[in-house]
Amino acid sequence: MKTIALTIFLLSIGLFQLKAQDSTRNNLDFTVPPAAKKVAQLNRSDAALGISAKARARQKNTANPAVNLALFAVDRRTEAEAGNSDVVMVISIDQLSGKIKMSSIMRDTYVNIEGNGMNKLNAAFAIGGPQLAIKTINQNFDLDIRDYINVDFYGAAKIVDALGGVPIPVKAEELPYLNTYLNELSIYDKIPAIPLSQSGLQKLSGKQAVAYSRIRAVGHGDAQRTERQRLVLIAIFDKMKVLGKEIFPVFATEVLPNLETSMNNLTLFSFAGSILNSKNKTIEQARFPLDKESVGKRIDNIWYLTTDLKTTTNSLHQFIYGNKH
Repeated sequence: MKTIALTIFLLSIGLFQLKAQDSTRNNLDFTVPPAAKKVAQLNRSDAALGISAKARARQKNTANPAVNLALFAVDRRTEAEAGNSDVVMVISIDQLSGKIKMSSIMRDTYVNIEGNGMNKLNAAFAIGGPQLAIKTINQNFDLDIRDYINVDFYGAAKIVDALGGVPIPVKAEELPYLNTYLNELSIYDKIPAIPLSQSGLQKLSGKQAVAYSRIRAVGHGDAQRTERQRLVLIAIFDKMKVLGKEIFPVFATEVLPNLETSMNNLTLFSFAGSILNSKNKTIEQARFPLDKESVGKRIDNIWYLTTDLKTTTNSLHQFIYGNKH
């Protein structure tokens, strides 16, 4: 996701270079040089990333293969913490049209983590960082992810603030939970929270947006929380489109420093250009496993979301690629 992050939150996508992106980038007059960002070095061999021969063949034999990028938002209060990935998304980009698809994978999904057995999907990041997290997604869902973006709560908040906030429709029943999470965030950064006083369409600050994306006590639990996360990310993308070329200096000085990613600055700017030039007005989104293909179970007194991984892989591929593999 170059862009923006999670929550945030997020950010995200691609390591591809679109013609539209290239033309946009070349016409820019940067008055501020791109800021340094946190670059994570991955072992890029197919084996280390968990990319199967089947996934490689699909990529090779498809005329316009989607580019898939992992987006994580890690639940940590300091950079020293490993943290579980509170957000696990696959951002898929059509390299010709710039169309974006956003797939949330439920963090409690019961998957195999290489070398650690069956566990919750979100544990992979805490156990082995982005390398193992990407490998776990690829191995369990037969994908070909090679890059990622990660952001923690505070980095996500800074990104949203740099964009001037985002408009989010807050429900009355969500308001008290939003303010509770907001207070929690303020305990750690020691900056007093500005509570949200009313529901309806509100322009949320960075910390308010992060707090909103963490709500799960209202509605359909964690499933609806992933919906809130996608809503915030879409609002970020929309804000980037509204800002147009004005986003690039902001992106360089305010966004990049708050991202951890395996991609270089050129690729990240290409992604921002793809958002600005995309002819598609909407971002398709979905959550996996589907309700009809999953069930919550207690195993050794721990709650997991279980699913037939082959069935869920087929549903995920149907969404991303338009067919089953």
